[in-house]
Amino acid sequence: MKPIDRIYSILVLFLVFGLGLSATGRAQIQEKDQDRDLLQLKDQIRDQTRLSQQEVDALDPQLRAYLQQKGEGEQIREMIRAALQNNCKGACLSETLRAMNRTMTQGASDKEARKMVTAALQEQVRERDQKRLQLSPQEMGDRVRDQVEERLALKEQEREREHEMMCKYYDLI
Repeated sequence: MKPIDRIYSILVLFLVFGLGLSATGRAQIQEKDQDRDLLQLKDQIRDQTRLSQQEVDALDPQLRAYLQQKGEGEQIREMIRAALQNNCKGACLSETLRAMNRTMTQGASDKEARKMVTAALQEQVRERDQKRLQLSPQEMGDRVRDQVEERLALKEQEREREHEMMCKYYDLI
């Protein structure tokens, strides 16, 4: 191998490994930023509610998923306050936040998701109180989640109908 070829090979290896390390470094920085944002959000939730550190830590997966979707901290804090005002804690709160994340994955903004899930929660609370149902936190959370899923399915059907109508309209032109 000629010296110039050796230098070229070394240079290529250096560039390849250097770029790989910088990508890894960027990923580590991004992960640290996400961890910092999560800790900050958890501190705010704990400070603004009566949830213990253990209760807030139990929400880690939902909070992390919410932040990964670029949700604003204020919207999820409002959702948590609304849930707690309706005696929705533990598994109920976790399912409520999961429903909010699911709604956002379907294209809703964080504010739209909060409004939809809050409305579903309030409807379930009204139904529980009117029928004097004794529901566990998990059952209440499941009911909220199911109601949100039904609303999302209806929205999707509505979008499909609108799409079909638009296609028919353009076929006529």
